[in-house]
Amino acid sequence: RIIWNSILYLVKTGCQWRMLPQDFPKWQRGCTIIIKSVQIWGQFELVLEHLRGKFRVKLGQKSEPSLGIMDSQNIRWGNNRSL
Repeated sequence: RIIWNSILYLVKTGCQWRMLPQDFPKWQRGCTIIIKSVQIWGQFELVLEHLRGKFRVKLGQKSEPSLGIMDSQNIRWGNNRSL
């Protein structure tokens, strides 16, 4: 939990890892835990992607989705009146 709190502190204040207050653990520990978490999450995502493809094939669909949805909005720039 204290690592999570240090991450939230970093995000909120914008300070660097090495400038964390003394209340938090040493910056090396926080960086190490985050790097390992990212590596584990990447492996987890690969497993989920593989299982998702197998599940889609089992449902009679292609393993990769063939449709994507994009959302956009109209934005007016400047003065759009004709002269």
